[in-house]
Amino acid sequence: MRNQSTFKNNKPTIYLIGTPIGNLEDISFRAIDTLKKVEVICCEDTRTSQTFLKKYNINKKLISLHKYNEAERINEIVKVLENQNNVAIISDAGCPAISDPGANFIKEILKVYDCNVTSINVGPAYIHAIVASGYTAKENYFHGFLENKSDKTKSDELKEILSKNSKSIISFYESVHRIKDTVLKVTQILNQDQSILIARELTKLNEQFIQGKINEVNEFVQSKDFVLKGEFVVVIDSQKNQIGSVNNKEIILLVEEEIKQGYKLKQACDIVGAKINKSKNEVYQIFIKK
Repeated sequence: MRNQSTFKNNKPTIYLIGTPIGNLEDISFRAIDTLKKVEVICCEDTRTSQTFLKKYNINKKLISLHKYNEAERINEIVKVLENQNNVAIISDAGCPAISDPGANFIKEILKVYDCNVTSINVGPAYIHAIVASGYTAKENYFHGFLENKSDKTKSDELKEILSKNSKSIISFYESVHRIKDTVLKVTQILNQDQSILIARELTKLNEQFIQGKINEVNEFVQSKDFVLKGEFVVVIDSQKNQIGSVNNKEIILLVEEEIKQGYKLKQACDIVGAKINKSKNEVYQIFIKK
């Protein structure tokens, strides 16, 4: 499980930094300062990035990082990090990892090297969390704050969000008073191999990312080690990448469990289908032929 307190450890850091989409002055002081301090800047196109970097007198080693060479760059960047040097990733314009290179690179490098990954100048909190997650789905769905507070209505709201957006990265905000209960409910709904990220205090001194399989993240969230402070972002990876193999008997049991929760048959089939990456009709046909 990844448990990253970005600004309270001595690990080297990869910064994913948003760059102007047009006007070169649309950039934060912190982004410029960070770009001046890192050892290496990974660019989608080094020639394009030079125009922006020269405007702010940033002279650093540039390495191309685009969708065709992300895997090839892993070992090279690991060597930079092993020397306790920091790295920045920028795209030609906009935000790395959002319809631009970066997500696959982060996903793979976190498997082989223990470093910090964080984001700067990329907009709202949920985008900061998604960019630093390494989740690679093409689409993302942002829900804002959950509306329902009671057990049953919150479970219903979560099941609807998860079933309707199973192929997308899903993100939402949660308060300090409800985060433990919400993570527990998500754990009860999803496949236990599902990957989830909890982020808090983003860009602040106490920034923290907790990421891993949902059962291990939930165990940590329910423990005394979990810091209940700040606003939280919950990010759930695309469920199509997290499905374990299930047979027809197990599918029937899953549908029956949803029916026990008060859902009608077709609603239950829709929810189960989202969990196991099958259509509602496929699940329905399996169930009625039992």
